[in-house]
Amino acid sequence: MESKHGDIYTAHGDDYNWNAAPGTWSPGVDFRGPTCAACHMSGAGTTLTSHDVTERLAWEIQAPLTIRPSEFKPFPAQNNWEVEREKMKVVCTQCHGKTWVDDHFVKLDQVVQEYNEVYFKPAKKMLDELYAKGLLDKTKFFDEKLEVEYYELWHHEGRRARMGAAMMAPDYAWWHGFYECKKRYNAFMEEARHLVESNQKAYTAPDFPNATGNTTKPREVFPTTQ
Repeated sequence: MESKHGDIYTAHGDDYNWNAAPGTWSPGVDFRGPTCAACHMSGAGTTLTSHDVTERLAWEIQAPLTIRPSEFKPFPAQNNWEVEREKMKVVCTQCHGKTWVDDHFVKLDQVVQEYNEVYFKPAKKMLDELYAKGLLDKTKFFDEKLEVEYYELWHHEGRRARMGAAMMAPDYAWWHGFYECKKRYNAFMEEARHLVESNQKAYTAPDFPNATGNTTKPREVFPTTQ
């Protein structure tokens, strides 16, 4: 909603033709600026309508480390990212020129590389070192400050930076994204290096509730689950 697409929708969405037949919803005719579904599900040009939202994606930017959709273990896509990116470009070129579209995806790829290489990988390497040296307790998560800092680095600021770049929302890409990433990363690394240099274990919250969670399926819904 913070992107230009969202601004156009907010201003003119009530005038969109929401009753167009599937596969016929056309930019400039039925709507002025795309919604989430217009880019990720609706048909456009040679790109067919789909309910598979893993289509048209070249990156899985919700993951801690940005990876290709086929490598996303919780829900691996059964497709080729290069083919899917071309599908998305077809959607984009319904409104934008080829040069503009190519530039957008080059920029997105650069954002992914910046996040992966400058922020996430060094932070993950440091976290693993703290676990290996016994300075963090691996039996629970979130009961130590650095675990929370690491999580928020990728799940909060890191996601906002990547999503903001993908959706053309500059405030989320920068002020709520990379700007906050920098502060979080610096604080994380400062305390982590202090623990390593002093060989001091991190403070563990003794009564942190439900740090390990519960993945048991509810018997009311899955009565045969063991």
